[in-house]
Amino acid sequence: MKYLLLPLLILMITSCENDKTKKQSFDNFESKSKIENVESLKIEFDNELVSSYKIEDEKRSSVKALAKPLSKYTTNELKKLPNSVRLTLSIVVPFDITKESLSNTFKSIASEKIYKDNDIDEIMIFAYDDKNDIGQIQYTFGKFVWAPYGKTGKVTPYIAKYNVRDNYKFDIIIKDKVGNIDKSDIPTARDLEIYNEIMSEKYWDMQEDESEPIIVKKFKLKNREELKEIWLKVASYKY
Repeated sequence: MKYLLLPLLILMITSCENDKTKKQSFDNFESKSKIENVESLKIEFDNELVSSYKIEDEKRSSVKALAKPLSKYTTNELKKLPNSVRLTLSIVVPFDITKESLSNTFKSIASEKIYKDNDIDEIMIFAYDDKNDIGQIQYTFGKFVWAPYGKTGKVTPYIAKYNVRDNYKFDIIIKDKVGNIDKSDIPTARDLEIYNEIMSEKYWDMQEDESEPIIVKKFKLKNREELKEIWLKVASYKY
């Protein structure tokens, strides 16, 4: 009987040693990640190419970081999960900013934000040249994302808890018109006022045949053709 118990005893001892080794290895990895992550938080950019800008809107949101579908978690498991923090900014930049300058401006802002708070797990920035477009259009000049693999919604509990940034990337979208805008293409203040009037919700229930004569009269335009030309000029510029 004792000969049968001996292999079992050896197996149990070996198993315990392996579990201990794995735990030590995991603990060391966690500790190492915390230290090395200080360096991985750095975002490289050319400070000489950073443009002037103004943050017009800033929102901070927090949700549970998930590694599997929500339905797969128990209530107690959900309570223990860390939160993933997203910072969303809307900025206004000069109309004559270049693509390279906008890209470096995005990175500069992100760098400043995570330097002040390294618990931020995702950053989204939307760039405009007119603050009145914020909330109306997703962006008119560009969009920036800093997140795992450059995609939102990829923050795992491990990333959120230990601020691991090894797989973080940028996803930067800049419209073709940026850096190629002629002053003559920029809508005037009056053009923008007329465009905003056309898009106003008070005309949503009207047909164009009803609303356009009202706007033409209000702004003392020549005719409906002039009104449509102004709308097209502004819409082409914005989109």
